[in-house]
Amino acid sequence: MTPAYNAIPKFLKEQAYKNPTKLAPFNLAYQTDLPVFKWRESNPENAKAGQAFMAAQRIGQRSVWDNQVPMQDFQLSREDIVNDRVLVCDVGGGSGHQCLEFRKHHPQLTGRIVTEDLGTMQELSTICEDLAKENISMQPHDFFEEQPVKGAKVYYLRNVIHNWNDEPSKIILSQIAKAMASDSVVIVDDVIMPQVGAGWKQSSMDLAMMTMLAAMERTKDHFSQLLNESGLQLRDVWTYDSDYGDSFIVAVPKVDSKTANGTSSINGHAASNGASL
Repeated sequence: MTPAYNAIPKFLKEQAYKNPTKLAPFNLAYQTDLPVFKWRESNPENAKAGQAFMAAQRIGQRSVWDNQVPMQDFQLSREDIVNDRVLVCDVGGGSGHQCLEFRKHHPQLTGRIVTEDLGTMQELSTICEDLAKENISMQPHDFFEEQPVKGAKVYYLRNVIHNWNDEPSKIILSQIAKAMASDSVVIVDDVIMPQVGAGWKQSSMDLAMMTMLAAMERTKDHFSQLLNESGLQLRDVWTYDSDYGDSFIVAVPKVDSKTANGTSSINGHAASNGASL
């Protein structure tokens, strides 16, 4: 990442000091038009280093699954279990580590878990046997394409949306929205930036996203608008790490005139008429 950071002054000058939306300082540093994730397909050692860098930022951080957020959404009915409904679909889940953490802290929550990512990323996983033992399956998937897991209870995206600016983020979220049941939720696990007074950890993450990905961290209002434009609506925000602003941003399908009376269904699941959490 060092060459990309060193390229920031020249890049910003060439871009008239505007926020990047396509190319980033990374592209200038490595003389490529490819986005970093695509470029890393031909540079696996860099991909491994990138994963290690992201993991190192969270060393010592308490697991989000260790009683830090409400778990009411992670419940399946008896009918759901009989019908083999997916409890959690971890979209862009990399090697599946968060799925194992989930099982470790909540073994009582039954239901299938699916972790999705590009096949090239999943091939780097060293925990395939551990995943299989915990009823966690790996699904190769490009999240810009149609979501293959339909009607999951929870679609979970950890540190995914902050890797993309608004237009590709809307595609990712829209593909999920189309696959949701009426009682499904989307949980975006990402940094929430304050309107003013961001701390150094939040600011450093925001700078890293701009430098490598032409992306950004977002405020609550920004997330609300992004979700709304993707066929979703913000329901809750639960912040579990105040230093980073790490938060569960919980979204549900938009309510329209056909679903407002609680009688319609999506993907075979009756619309929920329970109270919001």
